[in-house]
Amino acid sequence: MTQEQGIAKVELNYITKAVMMGNSLYSNDWQKGVMYLTNMNLWFSMGEKGWSTIPLKNITMIGREVPDALKMKAQKATGTNNVLIVDYIHPSSVSQQSSAASIALLAGSEPVINSLKAYLMPLCGQVSKKRTISEVDKKLMYMFYTGVTEFDKINFLVGVDISTLEESFENLKENGLCDSSKSLTTKGMSQLKKMMA
Repeated sequence: MTQEQGIAKVELNYITKAVMMGNSLYSNDWQKGVMYLTNMNLWFSMGEKGWSTIPLKNITMIGREVPDALKMKAQKATGTNNVLIVDYIHPSSVSQQSSAASIALLAGSEPVINSLKAYLMPLCGQVSKKRTISEVDKKLMYMFYTGVTEFDKINFLVGVDISTLEESFENLKENGLCDSSKSLTTKGMSQLKKMMA
């Protein structure tokens, strides 16, 4: 059994369960406190409520692009626009068997946020994060194939929010089906031909 060991302690502003739709942040309950990083968890001090934890193994993505609207909200609430977005899963409050996706926002000085990002990226996703190809992924591949690459157009055509499209784009890249310029790879093209056959 691995022992939990402390790695770093930093003072940050954070929202451990941020409510976001697309690029808009609906929760504004930033906490200012101490975050401990261990080899197993992120621990957030929650004042009188004690501690909130995110197991590192539950983190699905680190450092997705921060929308300008979110930077402005963070600046207003915390005095800094250096924000790290941490996507993770947690047990669902609705059903014991299922899990729900959630987002934590960490705001702090640029060196702290950059160090956290650099440290967390290799730790997360030690379990293979290659999800199977979803319906959204398939639609996104088809859009890229037809030359439509702007997410604001795609979200109108496909009917899903931009953050879902961004996750789908990351999944396509991780699976080697498209590159960062949103062009399908050879593997992506043959997958698309199979889907359209």
